[in-house]
Amino acid sequence: MNYQASIINLLLDKYEKSRHFQGIAQVNRRIALKFDGKDYPLYDIEQVDTKEAIHHAALDLQKRGLITVEWMKYEEGNIMSRVFLNLEMLSQAYAFVQRKEKKEILAVIQDELEKLKDEANTQWIKGFCTSMLLEIEERKKIPKYVPKNKRDFYLLLAALRGIEKKGDDELLERIFSRRYLGGSKEFEKKVRSRLVTIIRNFLLEDQNMTDEDVLEHIGLIKTSEDISFFGPLVIRLHGQTINFSPFCYGALMNTEMIKNFEVVQLPVARVVTIENKAAYLEYIKNIRLAPPSISAQPEVKPPGLTETQRTLTDTELQPELVGIKQTPWSEPVAAGQQADLSPLPFNKVEQELVVYLAGFYSPVKRLFLEKIYNFVQSQRIPALFYHWGDLDLGGFHIFVHLRKLIPELQPLHMDVHTLEENAKLGDHFDEKYRKRLQQLLGQKEYEVFFPVIRTMLQMGIKLEQEALAKW
Repeated sequence: MNYQASIINLLLDKYEKSRHFQGIAQVNRRIALKFDGKDYPLYDIEQVDTKEAIHHAALDLQKRGLITVEWMKYEEGNIMSRVFLNLEMLSQAYAFVQRKEKKEILAVIQDELEKLKDEANTQWIKGFCTSMLLEIEERKKIPKYVPKNKRDFYLLLAALRGIEKKGDDELLERIFSRRYLGGSKEFEKKVRSRLVTIIRNFLLEDQNMTDEDVLEHIGLIKTSEDISFFGPLVIRLHGQTINFSPFCYGALMNTEMIKNFEVVQLPVARVVTIENKAAYLEYIKNIRLAPPSISAQPEVKPPGLTETQRTLTDTELQPELVGIKQTPWSEPVAAGQQADLSPLPFNKVEQELVVYLAGFYSPVKRLFLEKIYNFVQSQRIPALFYHWGDLDLGGFHIFVHLRKLIPELQPLHMDVHTLEENAKLGDHFDEKYRKRLQQLLGQKEYEVFFPVIRTMLQMGIKLEQEALAKW
């Protein structure tokens, strides 16, 4: 055992945490290491050989001028009380244990963060660098989000630069790791966990996203991403027109298809996004089993539009698209009210687009939703947008996040009535969860859920989509 190195390193650790290192010491308090069970448990007066070896090591360090030894009263030469670091010999102390001075390490970290800050165009990466630089300046220590290990620090910088370079492109985590970190497993082993924490704190407001959701938000995915949907969407892809109306069991687009398609027609009265897979499948099954449209039902004109405006999209479409029926229009639902889910006087397949969201949207899913939303807006289609998610913290957070993309979004099956009708299927929550729910009542963006949140607090339950036997 190298007792000299252990003594010096422990003293340097204490120095680097002290006011002396920070340059704010107002009194000349010495840096001390007590020879007791807490500070230096190796020192045991009952183990004579070990005690004598430590005495020899400490006295040699004192002879070199690196420390000063203090003995117990009346036990000089027999029992050590503590040792003090000689602050005038700091450079020699660092050199003795072949340790870089903390000031040098911080200077390197500062220099690298300054470079990244100047290079970056991504605001949250700039914000991260700025915050870390400020913490170093104020606290004279390595910030908690920065790895203390040199190699891990440079891997983190490489990952942040990789995120900057790839832009909005989606990459599999292992491909990203190979391309920017030099090995397919480096990201998962050395960077992933810390990067997720950084993104949570410098980009995302919501802390309840899974690690996968967090990384998907910046375009890093575990596996190739697809989006499932159901409804009469008509698109153009590389000059070919594709009508998804016949896909009665739902359809799917992969990443490249989502990037390259454009919406041609969307004859719907509403668009519904659904959080969970089981709920999505049950929902479209019920649509599939719905009765056919009633041809005798008089058509309702969309409010505020003339007949010419209403039929304009039909007459301008390509010949193969003409004839896709335009459907009746629904009146808007006021914020906080339950959407009317009673059977409609026409085939549901013709009146809604249903999208499986799977939690927080990733860049690719955001792109899909943007294309749908922008088409509806540009064509002035008075379709309503709904989201159906769990009646819990995660469900509320997902809705609020989605509403930033679709401001007109309204909740579906996320009300007091749904909770009370299915109370026996709910799950109870603890006091910590209760406090987090109560906090939402003070945030205006969750106002649409205030009634159901209050009811959840009264009943002490939350409700997952899968618990609903029918909608």
